[in-house]
Amino acid sequence: MMYTIVRSILWTIGHLLFRIRIEGRENIPPTGGALIVSNHISYADSVLAGITTTRRARYLMWKPIYDFPVANYFFRLLHAIPINERSPKSTIRAIQRARAELAAGHLVVIFAEGSISRDGRLGAFERGFEKILKGVEVPIVPMHIGGLWGHPLSCKGGGVLKSWELLRPKVTIRIGAPVHGPVSPEELRELVGNLASDRGTSSTIPARV
Repeated sequence: MMYTIVRSILWTIGHLLFRIRIEGRENIPPTGGALIVSNHISYADSVLAGITTTRRARYLMWKPIYDFPVANYFFRLLHAIPINERSPKSTIRAIQRARAELAAGHLVVIFAEGSISRDGRLGAFERGFEKILKGVEVPIVPMHIGGLWGHPLSCKGGGVLKSWELLRPKVTIRIGAPVHGPVSPEELRELVGNLASDRGTSSTIPARV
């Protein structure tokens, strides 16, 4: 019950703050586990990714934000997975939990750059998604969130609330075709980058042999 209430509140806030357009929503599997891999352009990305599906998704989240007073209750309610890259034990626990969630048939969302963009461009993808997928056969669903660079929740100007260029911007979220089989960080980055335009949202990418 509380999850539904919180989700409804976040949906409302998201649509009040942004003019949201979602393309390729049908590419998110209706059932079963899947790893959604998105770019990371703002501190609103988790909320925006969650708006794309009616399914409950788990998110890997930077632990200092996860531990923020008051907000921590809601993060726990939403099954967020805290990760602290400075702590090997925290990283291992987060990877193990994300893997268990996928094996249990849930959606897991990660931001493969490892940190929020500081220049508005898509950064290199780290190998964390490969570790999460080890021993779990689920598709990867690429996602791109665009239109937020310059918003107060982006890091334009050097940090959050440093830029006020965009207020209630048009945000386009494009979801690519599921990828079955192994894919390298460079290949996955290219798939996500291609979604910055309208390419890649309709056809399924075949598994690699």
